[in-house]
Amino acid sequence: MGAYYGAEIAVNLIEAQIRATIATTLANVRTERDDPIVTTEPPKEYFIYPTANVYRAPAIFTIFEGQKILNKTSDGNHINAVDDITVVAVVEDRLERLLTRKAWRYQAALMQSLHLVTLTNSDGGLRLFVKVDSCEFSAIVNLVGERAQDALFRKEMGLRLSVDHIENLQ
Repeated sequence: MGAYYGAEIAVNLIEAQIRATIATTLANVRTERDDPIVTTEPPKEYFIYPTANVYRAPAIFTIFEGQKILNKTSDGNHINAVDDITVVAVVEDRLERLLTRKAWRYQAALMQSLHLVTLTNSDGGLRLFVKVDSCEFSAIVNLVGERAQDALFRKEMGLRLSVDHIENLQ
């Protein structure tokens, strides 16, 4: 029996899915909206822990919050669990109106990338079925400057994922 894949490989698969799809989904969302002034640049940084300092936004956080093992006596050769994972996008802009729309567009793009998606690792030993349970938006934070030409605002958007996690133990 090999080692459990656990949290690390689950986070790696979800982050890889975001990296592989986010530029296209953001471009699709921007094309479909009637306000092309709102920028939707791909993320510049990725983190797997919640306390990182974001120096270059947009940034994506993929945080493994916990795992509930669904034990059954008949499931001796695999692990059946539900992972609680949060994906957060941190975005910035100079105008609050544009920032709010940018956060909404990141939410739409990440939903398209992650909701009802099946992910499998390279050897087929781990399969994830990702479902978005909820979405939350933070308040707008003024990072610098009180005058319009100096202002920089930041907002976060988070998706709470419920991930069916099945590992083959053979």
